[in-house]
Amino acid sequence: MNGTIGIGKYKNGRLCVLLLLVYSFLPNVQAQNSRTGKPMQTGDSVLTVYSDIIYFSLNNGDWIERSEYKKTGRLLRWALSDTITPITIVGWTDSTGTETFNGQLSLRRARTVRNYLVSKGVAAGRISIEGRGVDTQAASNDEARRAEIAGVIYLSAKSLPAEKGQKTEEITPVVVEKETEPVREEQEIKEEIQQVEQQVTPVQQEVKSEPERTDKPMQTDELVSVSQTSSRYVAVKTNLAAWAGTIMNLAADVQVSEHFSVELPVLWCPWYVSDKHAVKTFTIQPEGRYWLARPGEGHFFGVHAHIGWFNVKWNRDRYQDTSRPLLGAGISYGYLLPLGEHWAGEFTLGAGYANMKYDTYYNIGNGARIDTRTKNYWGITRVGISVVYRFNLK
Repeated sequence: MNGTIGIGKYKNGRLCVLLLLVYSFLPNVQAQNSRTGKPMQTGDSVLTVYSDIIYFSLNNGDWIERSEYKKTGRLLRWALSDTITPITIVGWTDSTGTETFNGQLSLRRARTVRNYLVSKGVAAGRISIEGRGVDTQAASNDEARRAEIAGVIYLSAKSLPAEKGQKTEEITPVVVEKETEPVREEQEIKEEIQQVEQQVTPVQQEVKSEPERTDKPMQTDELVSVSQTSSRYVAVKTNLAAWAGTIMNLAADVQVSEHFSVELPVLWCPWYVSDKHAVKTFTIQPEGRYWLARPGEGHFFGVHAHIGWFNVKWNRDRYQDTSRPLLGAGISYGYLLPLGEHWAGEFTLGAGYANMKYDTYYNIGNGARIDTRTKNYWGITRVGISVVYRFNLK
C-alpha cells in the first residue's frame, strides 16, 4: 500500500517538472523570435486630420461649383499650412447614366479637385485620387454627386520588430520621489524653442524648394497638369434659330482664361430662288464672353460685333452693300445647359446697334442704280438656340 502511494507521488512529481519545463521554454521561444526581428502582427489605425466634401451638379465633373468656393478655399488653406499629410480624394456619382460613364465621371470629379489644389501650389505627390462610381448608400442623388477629401495619417505597427515591442513592455513607470534638476526659467525654455525653430525652418525651405520628382507613380491615376489643354473648354455649335430662318451657320467657342472665352460664329445664306427672288448674305459675329463660374458652365455675358455683306433681290428692286459692309456691336446674355458628357444646349439673346449703307438697283440685268441709302438700327442683334458639342473635357 505504501509502495503504491510512493509510486503515485513519484509520477505526479515527474508531471509537475515536465509542465514547468514546457512553460519555461515558451518565453524563450518568443524571446528568440524577438531577437530575429520578426514583425509583430498588430492592427492598423488611421488618423484623419482633415475631411470635407465638395458637391457637383448633374453630369458635371470638370469644374467646381460656385456654391462650393468657400469649401475649396478652406481646403486650400489647410493643404498649404500642412505640407506633409497625404491627401486622398474619392469621387462618387448618382445612379443615373451607364456604369462606364459613372466610373469616368467619378474619377473626373476627384481629378478636378486635385488639379485645383496643384494649381494653387499643393505638391502633386501628396495627392491620390480614385473614382468609385455610383454611391448606392447615398440618401439622395444630390448627396451622391460629390468628391470626398481627407487628410489621413496611417499609424501602423506591422513593420515594428517584436524586439521594440518587447522593450516597450519591459519599461516600467518610475516614480520620481525628489526633483534632481532645478526648475528652468521660462526665458531659457523660450530660447531653446527658438533654437529648434531656426534649425527646422531651413530644412522646411529646402524641402519646399526641391523640385518635385516626376517619376512618382500615382495610386489610381496619372498626373494631369492644370496647364494642359485637356482642361480647356473648346466647343463647336450650330444655331437652330438661324437654321429656322434658312441661314446656315457654324461657330467655335474657345476658353482663353479662367472666366473668359471667345466665340466666332459664321453665318451665310446662298439661296437663289428665281430672277425676282434671291438672298445672298455672309456675316461674322465674334463675341467675347465672361462666364460667372467658368467657361462651359452656366450663365455668361457677352460683347459682340457684327460684320455683314449682302446682295438681295426682291420683286422690283435689288439691294447691295456699298464699298463697306454692315457694321455694329451689341451686348448679350446666355446660359449653357449640359445634356451629357459632351453635348449641351445654349440659349442666348443680344441687343445692340447696326449701321448699313447700301445701293438700290432695278432688279433687271445690269439694272441702273436708283439711290444710295443709310440706315441705323437699334434692337435685337442676336437670338440663339444652339446645339453644342464640347471637346477636351476628360
